[in-house]
Amino acid sequence: MFIYCWSKELTSIKFCENELEICKEAVIDWNNYLREVCANILVINPVVIGGPNTTVEIDESLFSRRKNHMGRVLPQQWVFGGICRESGETFMFTVPDRSAATLLPIISNSIRPGTTIISDQWPAYNGIVGLPGAGFQHATVNHSVNFVDPQTGANTQRIERSWKAAKERNKRHNGTHRSMLDSYMCEYMWRRRVAVRNQDVFDAILADIVVFWPPA
Repeated sequence: MFIYCWSKELTSIKFCENELEICKEAVIDWNNYLREVCANILVINPVVIGGPNTTVEIDESLFSRRKNHMGRVLPQQWVFGGICRESGETFMFTVPDRSAATLLPIISNSIRPGTTIISDQWPAYNGIVGLPGAGFQHATVNHSVNFVDPQTGANTQRIERSWKAAKERNKRHNGTHRSMLDSYMCEYMWRRRVAVRNQDVFDAILADIVVFWPPA
């Protein structure tokens, strides 16, 4: 029953204590177990998006900041992500910084050759076109002036909506502990992949549990 509720995103501690009579510690453990299942599948079959005749929007977003400059000061945690306009497939990774040395290898590994990439004008993206063997096209939008480039129509509105969805989901879980953010991103990417493939979430997680914990 817990796994079914997880498939419906109904595994808050309060809900499980009241409706499933599961204690707080067990709820935390089982949420973590299922995120491990998601992470394992992504290791076996990494998210790679885009390709010829497709467009991928990329962006970075800050996931740890103080609201209205109030509360405990936490180290900044950046997340780098991309979304394919045509398929809706998404990748998101926590990153130590926003340097070219950090972001360009992720772009090479997570976006198929021949893709048109759209980004803002963050300097780290200047090397996208020169990535060996990638054949990327690169368009940019200057967010200090426009949300949509008036000449090319370039924009990153889809990835920005993805950040909004990911952060709203995070808030429903009362935030995510810093050490768990990577596994949280794995669950988010896993759910996005299942949605894009129009699979039933419950059936999909049961199948992936079998991969992670094969029957004896």
